[in-house]
Amino acid sequence: MAKIRTFYDELGVGSDSDESEIKRSFKELAQDYHPDHNPADKQEWAHEHMSRLNFIVDTLVDPARRQEYDELIVKYEAGLDRPRRTQRQEYALQREYARVSVEIINIGEKYSNCRLKIMIGSAVSLTALLGVMLADSVAADSTFWMAFGRFLTLVGLIMAGMGVTDFLGRGQYRTRLDELESKRSDLRRRMYDDWSPY
Repeated sequence: MAKIRTFYDELGVGSDSDESEIKRSFKELAQDYHPDHNPADKQEWAHEHMSRLNFIVDTLVDPARRQEYDELIVKYEAGLDRPRRTQRQEYALQREYARVSVEIINIGEKYSNCRLKIMIGSAVSLTALLGVMLADSVAADSTFWMAFGRFLTLVGLIMAGMGVTDFLGRGQYRTRLDELESKRSDLRRRMYDDWSPY
């Protein structure tokens, strides 16, 4: 089984070390990395190392966190020997993830924008219809404005109709969104599994 460099290795202690050994090793390393023991030009470097050492010690002296960390080590080391996907398989998985994400966005827009389409379509139709009536009563030669107004009325009606259709299909959209979210979650897990052993 392949091995990785662990927190225990960084402290120079065994994985079966008790709390006192871990703290003793930490104190020895802190003498080298503590910002007070380093020149001004190495302060940032020393601070980063001390922060990491503090995190390591906090993890290893807390029984619950240490157990979780030890389990992660075992799982990760077991996964290092696992065969990996080919680039072609990885690309296909990423394309499928992108396709599902785009479909979620498209259906989500239909699901959430249906009322807006109805309102905008109705407003455009009514405004254009009023314009047609006004142009008909005011100007004798208003052929262009009459045609343009009718065109806008038709566009508004189509938009409002699409909004009504989307509104009536909201239940189906919600079901499809749930299916796609589940599929995307599974794809995300599979993509993560490519480099993670669990």
